[in-house]
Amino acid sequence: MWDWKYCLIELKGSFLINIGLRNNKFFVEPVFILKIEKEALSILEFLKKEFGVGNIVENKKYASYIVRGINDCLVFASKIDERKFLTSKKKDFSLWKIALEKIKNFEHLKKEGFLSICEIRDRMNLEKKRKNYKSKKYFEKLIEKGGIKFENNFEKRKRIAENLRKTYSLRNLRME
Repeated sequence: MWDWKYCLIELKGSFLINIGLRNNKFFVEPVFILKIEKEALSILEFLKKEFGVGNIVENKKYASYIVRGINDCLVFASKIDERKFLTSKKKDFSLWKIALEKIKNFEHLKKEGFLSICEIRDRMNLEKKRKNYKSKKYFEKLIEKGGIKFENNFEKRKRIAENLRKTYSLRNLRME
């Protein structure tokens, strides 16, 4: 029998990889979001409890279950059975998991890994690109112009990323 959670994810969920620039530094952030009408908030609360990670955000009309950050996304992904998807979500989830592994292994801190994740993202959610979407080609041009540098500070950036992951995990533990 097909699990209702997969039906909900197929219809209302999105596997995303946010990539951008902030203060002349790039960021790569995996995100899962499921947005439904606020009247069904109890479903999102159940999902949060079931998966053990993520947050619920509400506005006047909608509520969203959001899982972000590498540690929480890895936990979330480990509880999903890819074989249960029936639509293009299966492909998006598979690609998202590949990107998660690359981020987990700090490959996004090197030029090749970063561009590989950009390419993966370009292949996901093809019909839902935002107005301000930046493709792999955009980042390649930015790198060529010297707007993003990778080679000189990998170890330093890796240490910073590890510390941010620890801080984020500790902060989430305190909030529970």
